[in-house]
Amino acid sequence: MNPSILLKSLIPGLLPLVIFVGAQAVFGETVGLAVGVAVGVGEFLFTLIRDRKADPFVAADTLLLALAGGLSLVLHDEIFFKLKPAVIEFVLGAAMGLLLVLPPDYLKLYIGRQLRGIQIQDEAIPAMRKSLGLMLVALGIHIGLTVWAALALSTALWGFISGGLLYILFALFAGIPFTLQLLARRRSGRASASGRASGRRPGLRPGEEMLPLVDENGTVLGSAPRSECHRGPGKLHPVVHLQIADGSGSIYLQKRSASKLVQPGAWDSAVGGHVGMGEDLNTALMRELREELGVLQPALEAQDAKIEPLFRYRWDTDIESELVFSFVVRYRGPFAPDPAEVQEGRFWSIPEIRARLGTGVFTPNFEHEFGIIDRAHAEAARDEAARDEVAKAEATTKTGVRK
Repeated sequence: MNPSILLKSLIPGLLPLVIFVGAQAVFGETVGLAVGVAVGVGEFLFTLIRDRKADPFVAADTLLLALAGGLSLVLHDEIFFKLKPAVIEFVLGAAMGLLLVLPPDYLKLYIGRQLRGIQIQDEAIPAMRKSLGLMLVALGIHIGLTVWAALALSTALWGFISGGLLYILFALFAGIPFTLQLLARRRSGRASASGRASGRRPGLRPGEEMLPLVDENGTVLGSAPRSECHRGPGKLHPVVHLQIADGSGSIYLQKRSASKLVQPGAWDSAVGGHVGMGEDLNTALMRELREELGVLQPALEAQDAKIEPLFRYRWDTDIESELVFSFVVRYRGPFAPDPAEVQEGRFWSIPEIRARLGTGVFTPNFEHEFGIIDRAHAEAARDEAARDEVAKAEATTKTGVRK
């Protein structure tokens, strides 16, 4: 996850302090405190009205600013006055650190609420925690420098360190990913040059799979090595998913192997995998069905099981961008899951799945896809019920006419 995105979600909690530091440097402590508290109260009320929920970071920052600033004005103690930003930042940093200690869902919920319209996937949680740790390091550096400046440096230097340096550190923090991306591009360029000199395709590891790059209609635009497609969102490539129903209201799910890089141990669609370069959807689907569940075409034909298309959708995570082609088939088994790919598999009833949604049992991708299917079934059931009501009404009318 880009640290600047995390910073964007957490900066509202620091805004009153940041405003106070800037206003204090220009207008003095009394005006700075009044402006900082006013901004904090306004921000808190705006968030409360907009989201119907209180933002704990904004509330904590504003309260601490009001308490520390009030004490500073009453005591007229220069050291306390200079240490005040460090004290407030320390408490807020401790609150942010609490997000690293609590279960990951707390961080996911907070970031998701702050960044409305952006869906946080479970795959992004490790990157979010890493970015939050880096931000806390930057905040800790600023706290240490502020304390040092308050105790050992001049008022002018303290003013810069406690105020302007905070903006500089945040700017450097937000610029880290761009620097890393630039270095990665340079390394990639050197690797490409080396590959061209050796006659090997640039960026392609020996034996690495090539994946097609497509637009959102599925039209092939080019190709890229699998590793390049998994270095972040942007390189849209096709994948196939298969939902397997038994005909009695249950669907077969696989539990991903514990050795998987993404969502190990989570329950997922029965079959899922990439479409290889030059491979059509049906070929890719049958290959994945054979490799993951050991099901061959004759087994499907023995039950007159026909694979039907459902829908397609785009799925973006911090790891990759996929154009998912989803299919369904009615097949009761048998299955022979590959232990390297699938830890176990079984049929789940629809009520059983609904009861476990949002608990971390399933992959986010499966929950998204199941939601589409479930809503479609519910709409179909409502339409059928409406048609039955119309048919009953017409039958009643005809009966009345005959009488």
